[in-house]
Amino acid sequence: MPDNQTAPDGGKFQTICANGVNLRVYTLHEGRTGLPLVICNGLGQAVEILYPLMHEFPDRPIIAFDAAGVGRSEVPETAATIPQHAAMLRQVLDDLNVDRCDIMGISWGGALAQQLAYDHPQLVHKLVLAITSAGGIGSWWGTPLALSEIMFPFRYVNKAYGDFIGPFMYGGEALLQPALFKEYSKNAIRPSYEGYSAQVKALCTWTSVPWLSQLNQPTQVIGGALDTLIPVANQMLLASLIPNARIRIFNAGHLLMYSRKSEVGALVTDFLDGSAG
Repeated sequence: MPDNQTAPDGGKFQTICANGVNLRVYTLHEGRTGLPLVICNGLGQAVEILYPLMHEFPDRPIIAFDAAGVGRSEVPETAATIPQHAAMLRQVLDDLNVDRCDIMGISWGGALAQQLAYDHPQLVHKLVLAITSAGGIGSWWGTPLALSEIMFPFRYVNKAYGDFIGPFMYGGEALLQPALFKEYSKNAIRPSYEGYSAQVKALCTWTSVPWLSQLNQPTQVIGGALDTLIPVANQMLLASLIPNARIRIFNAGHLLMYSRKSEVGALVTDFLDGSAG
């Protein structure tokens, strides 16, 4: 993708080489004042899936990106670990001259957000952890169906199959309103198998449990009571181990960042604009 390409929603895409890997990086509202909100996306998900949610933050600059091997980003020669993904993100932020930011990690991206906050506490001002966990080790896993689908991304290969199986993975409102999931997933970009499987391996071999108590950023944890992919017990664990954390549980499944985007947007905005930290 050429540098500085305008996105359909008015944002801008550019390519940034981070630790030898070319990543597609998206920026929105660059002229706005205040700390940028950096969004780390879910497993296999490209920036486009975030468009509806990002529109809930019209007053702050936003940075998002396709993780290595996902969307339009390059596949690394060797599989990246969560700390290596965090190092790539730090390089992206350095390239964009960002020395302080808020960060929101969604699902898989929550691991990346936690790692960046731990590795670079002066960089991360506030932390939002949504429908995520403390990693593959020491966490509560989802249903067997959800886990089997996570391991093999056939849903990206066959769109009809993805629209059928996705609601069973996500649970809650996605299962009750399959058309809602279909609308959510319409902008998904098929990840490379190498990049996707590397993301799965990175999460399954990583945990933040030993050092969560050392995170000093004000943290908003968000969970879905009906989430069958990353059960709400995981968010309760995060909130109990991070010293300066608060938690909000929605009556929703793993689709809540889309299905409840207005409420999530208001909650996150209130948290980021608050005086804590």
